[in-house]
Amino acid sequence: MQNQFQLQQNSSPSEGNGEYLEGYRVVFSIVPCVIFLYINCVMLYTLRSKPVFRETSRYLLLYNLLLAETLQMALAQMMSLLDVGMVFMTRLMCLLVLIPTIITTITSPFSLAVMSLERYMAVCFPLRYASIVTVPTTYGAIAVVWAISYANMLIRVIILTTLDSRPFGQFMGIPCGKNPIFQLKIFSEFESGFVCVEFVSVGLIIIFSYVGVMVAAKAASTDKVSANKASKTVLLHMIQLGLSLSSSLVS
Repeated sequence: MQNQFQLQQNSSPSEGNGEYLEGYRVVFSIVPCVIFLYINCVMLYTLRSKPVFRETSRYLLLYNLLLAETLQMALAQMMSLLDVGMVFMTRLMCLLVLIPTIITTITSPFSLAVMSLERYMAVCFPLRYASIVTVPTTYGAIAVVWAISYANMLIRVIILTTLDSRPFGQFMGIPCGKNPIFQLKIFSEFESGFVCVEFVSVGLIIIFSYVGVMVAAKAASTDKVSANKASKTVLLHMIQLGLSLSSSLVS
């Protein structure tokens, strides 16, 4: 009896410290996320509040990128809280949570590619820009970006329902995540191939846009101020693509 009391007395402080550390980790994770979500929501509201933003292709593309990244951030934070809280759910519920998470993750890199091409057209073809880059064509490009993301997710779901024999109503013994749902080897091969094609194609588009803008910036007939601003914007998109790639490799 005395030994049991001593064992409890020795283990209680460490367990308490572990709970405190876990609580601090949750707080430090939530606070920055809430701040960035608030900033993004303010920017999204601003981009939809004025007609000039709703009728300009550049700001429409920016709104699309911000929307995808805001949804991605909110869903990632929700997944983190479910993981910390050890919330278990059925495979079907986990899949429904993962679908928008994966779709928004795929959308961001392709949105960066479209935004880089828009800047390239604005600098290199200023006379034809207004006739090519219109509001309808911008919405069409945004629709193509989301269609690619939905197609990727649809292929995953088809493979899952065809090759995975586990029932969707089965409760998972671990928190929801991509690996517990997409356990088959074919998913890792499919994701590796898609990520490689995605970032190579998007990277080439951004590099092509950057080189084209830089060449135009040196031309005497080009507005050098606008060209320099465009080159910095495309370079920022290249950095964003690198961060997105690192995030995909870690996850």
